[in-house]
Amino acid sequence: MMQTITRSVVSSDQRMEMLPNAMASLWSRTSMFKEFWDVVQTVGTWKGATITRHRRGLSLTLNGVNLGHLDWSGRLVLPFGPEIRDELISEQMVDPDPDPPDMGYAVVDIRTANDVNRALWMLRFAFLVHDLTHMNVS
Repeated sequence: MMQTITRSVVSSDQRMEMLPNAMASLWSRTSMFKEFWDVVQTVGTWKGATITRHRRGLSLTLNGVNLGHLDWSGRLVLPFGPEIRDELISEQMVDPDPDPPDMGYAVVDIRTANDVNRALWMLRFAFLVHDLTHMNVS
């Protein structure tokens, strides 16, 4: 069963519902929890945002567009495709996803407040890229 968050604010009760019990216990004791949760709470305020469980963390969508997923390890995985991913890597804005290496995914490891800001910027960018590539231009 998938749980979805569509409200603008994520309460601490919902926080624990989203995390599997073992992960909730572990994460509440790590320094990365704040940064991880800052991303989740901010995305949760975006109109049309949906946050659901993913096999390795949380899946983030906006108005039906898959923005990526946030792994329990604090790694944000973004599905940009090879061309955009390679450009972002060359600009040192993201890192290549080592698993699987050739799928066009980019990653942002979230460890600090600056990483949170970069991750949020990348999520917005992922939405804009999807919008532009799927636009019907006559």
